[in-house]
Amino acid sequence: MTVPLHRVRNYEELEGAQGREVFFRPERYRAKDLVPLRSEVMITVAGSERFCPLLDLSENGAAFEWPCALVPAIGDRFGFLSVRFDSHESYRGEARVGSVREIDGATIVGISFEGRLVSIDEVLELRAIKTFIGHRAGRPAWRVAGHDRCKMLVSELRLSLEDAERQLRTMETELPWHVVHGESTPAREELERTIRSQIASAMVSATEEIDRVVRTIPAEDIPAIREYSRRHLDDFLLQAPAARRAFQKPFGYPGDYEVMRFLYERPFEGSTLFAKTMSLVVDEMAASRAVRCRKDLIKNRLKLRLQHRSTPLRVLAIAGGPAQELCELLSETPRLAAPLDVVLFDQDKGALAYAYRRLQPLTDNRWGPAVRITYLHESIKRLLRDRMLFDDFGKFDLIYSAGLFDYLRAPTAVQLARDFYSRLEAGGQLIIANMVPENPSRWFMEHHLDWPLLYRTRDELLDIGRRACADAALQILEEESHVNPFLEFSRN
Repeated sequence: MTVPLHRVRNYEELEGAQGREVFFRPERYRAKDLVPLRSEVMITVAGSERFCPLLDLSENGAAFEWPCALVPAIGDRFGFLSVRFDSHESYRGEARVGSVREIDGATIVGISFEGRLVSIDEVLELRAIKTFIGHRAGRPAWRVAGHDRCKMLVSELRLSLEDAERQLRTMETELPWHVVHGESTPAREELERTIRSQIASAMVSATEEIDRVVRTIPAEDIPAIREYSRRHLDDFLLQAPAARRAFQKPFGYPGDYEVMRFLYERPFEGSTLFAKTMSLVVDEMAASRAVRCRKDLIKNRLKLRLQHRSTPLRVLAIAGGPAQELCELLSETPRLAAPLDVVLFDQDKGALAYAYRRLQPLTDNRWGPAVRITYLHESIKRLLRDRMLFDDFGKFDLIYSAGLFDYLRAPTAVQLARDFYSRLEAGGQLIIANMVPENPSRWFMEHHLDWPLLYRTRDELLDIGRRACADAALQILEEESHVNPFLEFSRN
C-alpha cells in the first residue's frame, strides 16, 4: 500500500487568513529586495524627464523618492509614468498620487497605477537571472594567483581521499557488518589498527605538510586559500563526526564535551567505514593527541599530589568538560592514598551531567579515603567577572585549567591566573595549559573547522605568569606531544 506524503484535507478543514491578512493586499517588495536590479521611476516634471529611486513596488502601485521642491498633492494624476528595472520597463501609463510623506529629509510619494498591473513574477525572474549572471561574472572566492605548491598539496590530498573512499567502500561490502560497525572483536581491532597505520597516518602527514606551506602565505591571500581548500576537502574531512560537530558548533563553540568524548572514547566512529577512517585521521592529528596527553599530565599530577597525604587534597577543575582525567584516576585507583575533594566548574550543564553520570558510581561505596565532587554550573562570563565566585569553597591545593586560556586575551589571562593563584594553599599549585603556535593541526582547525585559538609561545606563557604573580615559582610542564604545554605556578 502506498503511504501518502501528507494527508489530503477537504475544504471544510482548510484555514484561511487571520487578523489583518483577512483583507487581501498585493505584496510589496522593497527595492533592496530586488537587487541586483536597478529600480527606478521615470516621470516628467516641468517638461523634463526625471529619474527617481524606487523604494518599493506591488502589482498595483509603487513608492519613490520625489526629485524636486514642487511636491504633488494627494489625488494628483500623472499622465505618464514609467517603472523600470535595468533596461526592462515593467509599467508605462497613468498613475494617481495616494500618499505623500517625509522620511529622513526625503519626500516619498506613493502612487497607484491607473492602467494594467505590474507582473511581479516577471520582475523576480529578472532578478534571479541577473543574480546568477552576477555570480558568474565575479571572481570566485577560491581564486588567487600563485601558491601553486599549496594548491598542489590540497589537490593531491583530495585525490588520495577519493581513492581511499572508493577502496574502503569496496572493503565495507566484503566484510561482515559486525566487523565494521559492531562491538569490539579481534577482527574489528585489527581493522582499526590497519586503517590507523596504513591510511590515517599518511593523511595526517599530508595535512601537516599543507600546514607548513600555509604558514608562508600572506594574510591577504588566506581567505581564498581557505575557500580553495574547503571546496576540495570538506566533503571528505567533515565526515568524521568529531570534525563535523566542531564545525557546526551546536553549543556555539567548537570544543564542547561531545567533541572531547570522540577524542577520548570514540576514535573509530562514523556511519560508513570511510567516515570511521576520517575519525581516525582526526584522532591521529597532533592537536587531538595533545588533548589526551594534557589529560594524562593532569591525572598524573593528581596522583602525585595524593601520595603521602593524610589530609584531603582540595582541587578546583576549570572548564573540565567530561572530566576524563578524574574518571580515569578513580577507575585506575580503587583506593586513593588520601581523601579527594573536587570542585568541578563548567558552563555546559550537559558536560556536568555527563561527568556526574560517570563519576558518581566511582565515588559511591569506595574503599578507603572518601571522594567528594561538587558540580558547579556557572558561565565563563561570571568566572571572568566575579572575583568572589569560589569564596565559599576556601583554599585549594591544586587548580588546573586545560583548555580555557587558549581563548583568553593576555590581560584577561593575567587577571584570571592572579585570581586562581590567590586561592592556593601554601604549597599549592596552579597549572594552566595553552597550545603553542607550532601546532601542526592549526591549518585543519582554522581552515576547515573555524576553530581559531590564541596561541602562545612558552615565553609568552611565562610572561603571563610573571605579570600575574610576581612571587610565584614558575616552570613549564611539557605534555608528551609538546603541542599543549602547561605553566605551573607554585605557592611557597
